[in-house]
Amino acid sequence: MLRFLIPPYIEELPSYPLGRDYGEGQVRLSANENPLGPPPRAVERIKGVLGRIHRYPDGLREELLGRLSQWLGVGKGNLLLGSGSNEVIDMAVRAFLREGDEVLVPKPGYAYYRISARSRGADVREVPLRDLRLDLSGMAQAVGPRTKMIFLDNPNNPTGTIFTQGDFERFIEWVPEYVLIVIDCAYAEFVASEGYPRLGWLLTLDRPILVLRTFSKFFGLAGLRIGYGVAREELVGVLRKVHQPFNISVLALAAALGALEDLEFQRETRRVILEGKRMLEEGFREVGIEYLRSEANFFLVKVGDGKERLLELLEEGGIIVRDMRGYGLPDYIRVSIGRAEENRRFIEVLRQWARG
Repeated sequence: MLRFLIPPYIEELPSYPLGRDYGEGQVRLSANENPLGPPPRAVERIKGVLGRIHRYPDGLREELLGRLSQWLGVGKGNLLLGSGSNEVIDMAVRAFLREGDEVLVPKPGYAYYRISARSRGADVREVPLRDLRLDLSGMAQAVGPRTKMIFLDNPNNPTGTIFTQGDFERFIEWVPEYVLIVIDCAYAEFVASEGYPRLGWLLTLDRPILVLRTFSKFFGLAGLRIGYGVAREELVGVLRKVHQPFNISVLALAAALGALEDLEFQRETRRVILEGKRMLEEGFREVGIEYLRSEANFFLVKVGDGKERLLELLEEGGIIVRDMRGYGLPDYIRVSIGRAEENRRFIEVLRQWARG
């Protein structure tokens, strides 16, 4: 009976590939989380609102929007909160896509772009990376009369590579103004490159652009599900028509406020990731394997024919990484940057594997 209710484009959808859980003593370098845990100030803020969880979170929402506005240097009217940036993706899909519209996504890229777009009946066209970088020229050439939305992740997941502001300027010259461009900047806080597109500049462009940001990665709040979108006020106004009421919990709002206030945690996160990046790069070079220079908190590493043996050794050592077979990269793994001791444990297994 159920099959008569399910549209074909829903029936064919795969479930989102969830990461593995991990036990005590294991090292999880598979989900690009902050290895330091949650910000102490966020935990304090959560404790302070536990007595308010019987109330709807209106006041805290406005407080967070005000703090975010100051932190980013944009207006409150340019901001939209979501239960993770995934919800902002769903808002854009609900607001702007109709069945039969076309959406362009990078391949490989974040799997949820396809899932969300197909759930609306849109046709999804994948544009392969070029030299493991987003092919903006290929994206622009792929735009057709039915194209209504383009997803770009910057940095890209799983490569950690970016496109620059100059790259994007050239790209939009070739993309029609009626196409919504969604730029997923989940790892923006880790980027060190001076050429990275500036948020303020993106908002000056008179065309539909939606920037996605999250508290899951840099700010260490992945378990609370809170993210946001940044766009011109007209676009934000449309998205507000389709978002759920009271979509962010009191606990998540309080934690996000604490995370923005915790400057010491932010400094320590940058230090740990930078030092961890150097440590892992030295380990890769020592064993002679290829890796991609990353602007995020993870590396894409080419291990080739010996990948299965490496994964076995990592499993035995209690270390979890992400196998990239599901991303169409069968010779690669993705490794998140952890604490120094976690990185050392990974490098020691890598040495053992290289020795044969």
